[in-house]
Amino acid sequence: MDDVQLLAFLGVDPADLKPAPPPRPRPPELWDRIGLDPVQCSACGNPAWTTRIITVPGLGYRWLDQCRDHAMAVIAARPKRPPVPMSETLSVLQAAAEESGLRMRVIASGRAD
Repeated sequence: MDDVQLLAFLGVDPADLKPAPPPRPRPPELWDRIGLDPVQCSACGNPAWTTRIITVPGLGYRWLDQCRDHAMAVIAARPKRPPVPMSETLSVLQAAAEESGLRMRVIASGRAD
């Protein structure tokens, strides 16, 4: 789900979100925002457990703070990936072992797929 869909799912008005810096890998601002000065969930006002920087068309980067329940709801709403067949997983492991110069023997019980 993209950022606009996420806001719609949570019922959050993007204009209510505070401006955020451009996203980058593991920015210290994320920890500071939740840890030092607790904030409220953007959806319900409960104490936030997590935060992220999202992009809102026309508004730029914004903080999306989430309580535990709303963070878990977003995770649960994500589309599920189809399971990878066991034979494909074993094939990748076999190739990695051979590339590393290792010998590998798979011992399994039950169905292979």
